[in-house]
Order: sequence, then structure tokens, then C-alpha cells
Amino acid sequence: MIDKFMLKNAKMMFETVSNSYFKRYDLSKEWSQLSRQIHNFKSTIGREPFMYDLIPNLFLKIECSMKKYVNDVLFQKDNEWFFKIGQYLFYNLSQWIKNFSCNASSALEGQHLTKFMKKWWNKFLDFEKNGKNKAKINSFPRKILLELTNNCNLNCVMCGIGKNGYDPSRDFPLDLLYSLSENVLKNTKLIRLNGLGESTIIPNFLEYLNILSGLSAQLEIVTNLTVVNNKIWDKLLENNTNFLISCDSSSSQLFKSIRRGASFTSFKKNLKYIGTNISNPLQGQIIFTLMECNIPEITKVVDLAAEMGLGGVIINVVKVDSNQNGWMYQQFENIKERFQKAYDLADSFNVVLKLPDHIGNLPINKNISNLSCQLHCNNPWEEIYIRYNGDLTVCNMLNPYIYGNCQNNSFEEIWNGLNAELFRSFVNTKYRHYDCRDCYYLV
Repeated sequence: MIDKFMLKNAKMMFETVSNSYFKRYDLSKEWSQLSRQIHNFKSTIGREPFMYDLIPNLFLKIECSMKKYVNDVLFQKDNEWFFKIGQYLFYNLSQWIKNFSCNASSALEGQHLTKFMKKWWNKFLDFEKNGKNKAKINSFPRKILLELTNNCNLNCVMCGIGKNGYDPSRDFPLDLLYSLSENVLKNTKLIRLNGLGESTIIPNFLEYLNILSGLSAQLEIVTNLTVVNNKIWDKLLENNTNFLISCDSSSSQLFKSIRRGASFTSFKKNLKYIGTNISNPLQGQIIFTLMECNIPEITKVVDLAAEMGLGGVIINVVKVDSNQNGWMYQQFENIKERFQKAYDLADSFNVVLKLPDHIGNLPINKNISNLSCQLHCNNPWEEIYIRYNGDLTVCNMLNPYIYGNCQNNSFEEIWNGLNAELFRSFVNTKYRHYDCRDCYYLV
């Protein structure tokens, strides 16, 4: 007999999800909403709801015949399907609906939501009917991003991950990395260590490197470069690693006010060490996070890169809510001017400068900027981001959409699975994921 997930108590299922698979995420709003639904349901019906009572809330704006068809398919799914695939399907869709918006009137927005929901569930039904028989995309992504830790030694103003102290449970399991290296990582072209954490602070980081160094893929690391341990930098250099180095100011005072807890002296010493020992200038590049406080530093950081023997500077922009990015528009002319000066300076130093092609919804000169992925994106077919807990997510830009978890399902099943297929279906349409709509991922 099938252990049907739709017949489970909804409250118990949510508690299981929030206390295990989704433990790393803040589900307080979802829990509050579910509690209200359970209370209202119990007041009306006289019992707590089962999953089949609440799942139809995700059938918004689709016709009755499709609702019945989807419901019938879901009723055939067991508990294992729910925990491997379904929980992510429902989470992704609920977040997408909640954040659904477009630059149009509310009436037109409603029409778009109706079309989106119809397309979503049509795609679901099509995958259920034909998915296993369809030709798979490339068996493995060209690029794999690894979040080796969700811990950091700094408490940066734009992130704050390091404010809570070090928690070993937020490190990538070494046995999982070993397993992936045997079955997945050996088949990719590039491995980048980055995420919401600083890889080099893991106490046994060199053990991770020993596993990765046995692979043929090009290794890259995004690092704040503040750890004082040349053994780490030497091992990375020995492996011909590409360094993407976070630096938002050439001024000691401003640097330390942004990257709270950092020593500018140690950082600059490490920067010089990397610049001196890389085999090619482009093996070392600075990632500069643009904020209102450091606009004047753009050209100065280009200067710093050239001085230290680094070959590139990448200007990154932190995405914020539209009501928080007023400074971008107020400072837009200033930013454009600084970009042009930085471009000219970089050209004179033979430093490669990557500038975004937009700030907010305002365009930057195409002659000096790099194309972003906000209107067209190939990344969902070419890369994947593996979080410290095994979650497989979309890309380098920390998109919250989740494909699945490689600790309870195989990588290939997730990479070619329902949740990945749904995301790819929308990414280059007007219904694309809300986190993709102001993307600064540079091609």
C-alpha cells in the first residue's frame, strides 16, 4: 500500500519539514500563515486538516478540470516523493506566488498570475507524463559552486553571516564532499568555493582542499583573504587556483567599517602575497561590492589591483528591495562618471574591469559594461550551487529556489528533475523567478 503524503496531518508534516529539511531557513511567516489556516479549518470543520485539505491553496486561478487532474496525480504520490521532491515544489511555488509581481496594473498582474499558474501546473503534468522519457540535458553542469561553510570570521554590513559566531554544524560535511568528488565533481569543468561564508576559516580546510586537488576541474575561491595562514594560500596557489578577492575599499578605515572584524594590514599583506605568486595576473581579481558609502573608492580599488599585480576588478551590486535602493538613483550620474573613470584607468593599467550593464532599472553605457543575465540567462543549464547542507540551488547569485537536496536524493535525479525543469521553463520568460528580475550576474 502506498504511504500517501496527501493523507498525512498537515501540521505534523510542516513540523517535520521545518525541523529537519528546512531547518536552515526562517519559516516563521509560513508557520504563522499555516497556523491561521489550521485554526480556521478546525473552527469550521471540527478537525485539523490533512495535506489534501491545504494543497489546493496552491491551485490558484486554474480551471476546475486542471485542479482535479493535478489533485489526482498528487494523490498517487507517497511520503518519499514528498520529502525528495514535493516539499521543494510546494515551497518554491508558494514563494513565487507571494513575490509575484510585474510592472503593470493590478488587473494585468492578475492576468499574468493566472497564466503563470496555468503554465506551472501544465508543466508539472507534462513532466509527470513524459519527463522520464525525455532526453536529459547535459549529465553534469559545467560549473559547480560549493558553499563549504555558512560561517564567517567577519560581520560585513552587506551580509552579517559572521555575527552569530562559529557553528560547526553549518560546515559542508566532509563525507558528502568526498562522495560528490567521486560521482559528480570529477565531471565538471570548474569548481568555485563561495557562498554565505568564508571557506578558509574551516579548521580542517586543508582536508577539503586535498579532496578537491585530486580533481581535474579548475578551482576558484571567493575569499575575504583575511586569514593569517600561508599554508592555506600556498596550497591554493599550488593547485593553480583562481582567486576572487572581496575588497570594497583601499582605505583602511572604510575597509574595516564595511568588513567589520577585518585587519586591513593582514588583508593587504595577503593580497600582495597572492599577487606576487600567481602565475597569471587574471588568476587574481578583486570583487568590489558597490554601496553608497564606497562610490568614490571604485577607481582607487582599480589602482590597488594594479599595484598588487592583480589582473581584474569585478563590480558587484547587492540587490535590495526597491524601497531601499533610492541612493542608486540619487547617485546614478555620479556612479556613471566613476565607472567611466575606472574603465579608462583600468585600460591604462591593462586591468580587466567588469562593470554591470545597469544600476537598478537605469542602463550603463554598453561600451564599458558587461552584459548581465537579467533578461536572458543560460546558467540554469550550465551551473549549480550546492549549499552547505546539501541543498541544490540555481546559481551564483544565491537564488532561493531549491531543486532538492543531494543528501536524500541523487545529484542526477535532482539536476534533471521536476524542480529544475520548472525553473528552466520560466527563466527566460516574462514570468521568470522574482529573484532573477534585477540580476547582476555578469556574462
